[in-house]
Amino acid sequence: MKKDLGNKTEIDRALTELGRQLARLDSSEVRILCGGASALCMLEILSRSTMDVDALAILGKGGALTKIRRFPKELQTAIQRTATTLGLDDNWFNASATELLRLGLPKGVVSRSARHRKQYGPCLTVQFLDRLDQVALKLFASMDPVKFRRHLEDLVSMKPKAKEIDHALDWMLGWKTSPAFRKRLAYILTGLDLPRHAKKVLE
Repeated sequence: MKKDLGNKTEIDRALTELGRQLARLDSSEVRILCGGASALCMLEILSRSTMDVDALAILGKGGALTKIRRFPKELQTAIQRTATTLGLDDNWFNASATELLRLGLPKGVVSRSARHRKQYGPCLTVQFLDRLDQVALKLFASMDPVKFRRHLEDLVSMKPKAKEIDHALDWMLGWKTSPAFRKRLAYILTGLDLPRHAKKVLE
C-alpha cells in the first residue's frame, strides 16, 4: 500500500530525493511554484498530513509563470523514481492545480513566494506560496460544491485576518462573476464570521 507524504519532514524528504534524482539524471535546473496542503505544511501554517505536492507552475526567468501541460522528461522520470524509492503514490507530485493560472494568480504572488524558496540540490528549486496567497486560494477552493469541506476546514484552522480576506476578495472580485457566485461567496464569509466582507461581496 502506498503511503501519504505526511508532515513537513516527510514532504521535505520527498523533495530532497526528487532533487537527488534530478541531479543523477544531469537535469537542467527546474524551478517550481508549489501551493496546497504541502506548502501549508512546509510553512508550518497547518500540520495535517497530505497525499501530494501541488505544483502550480514552472518558474522562468524574471518570475514568469508557465502552465504545466506536462512535466519535462527528466522531472517526470525523477518523480517516478522518487515514488519507487520512498514508496509513494505515482501521483505524489502533480500539476492538477496548474489550471489556476487560467484565472490568474494574485498580484505579487511570485515575489512573496520568493521568501519561501528552498533549494534541493543543484537541479531543483521550490518556492512555496506565501500565507497571504494560501488564504486567497483556500477561499476560492471553498467555493467548490463537491470538495469544499476540506478546504473550508483548512481555512477555519488558518484563522485568516481581515487584511488577508481583503486580499483574497481583491483577487476574486476582479473576475467577471455571476450573482450566484457572489451569493455563495457571501454565504461562506458569513459562516466564517466575516459579515463586513460578506456585505462587500453583495454590494
